[in-house]
Amino acid sequence: MKPVRLIFAPLVALAIAGTHSANADGASAPAVPSTRHVFEIPQSIGNGEGREVSVLLDARHLKLATVVLRDGSILPSHRAKVPATILVLAGDGVLHVGGEVVPLSRGTLVALAANEEHDVEPRPGGDMILLVHYLRAAGGEPN
Repeated sequence: MKPVRLIFAPLVALAIAGTHSANADGASAPAVPSTRHVFEIPQSIGNGEGREVSVLLDARHLKLATVVLRDGSILPSHRAKVPATILVLAGDGVLHVGGEVVPLSRGTLVALAANEEHDVEPRPGGDMILLVHYLRAAGGEPN
């Protein structure tokens, strides 16, 4: 297994509190505050649209999403309002950020500053699975 590579900035300690979850019909419902949450992360590309974004958690302090890129579909240039990390779970390609081209492969972890314009491009015709953490203000002291 390849070690995780950190690029750009150190990771921030994460705090999760006052979260919301979706019930069976997809409606948002308050969840009992907890220090643990269990998520099913895609392990294979599967069938579907070229680009598929699934929000796993949308809490006050943290948003988690998976992004599946199929058949060379790109994650177009955009900015996140808060610091974010991108973890490559499957596939390989490149990240364009700050005039740099950063190679991505399984296990690569990239930390981005707020408002840093970036895009992700799988290798031509390739697939990728990304786990994205949006790091909202935790409101507490750093560990």
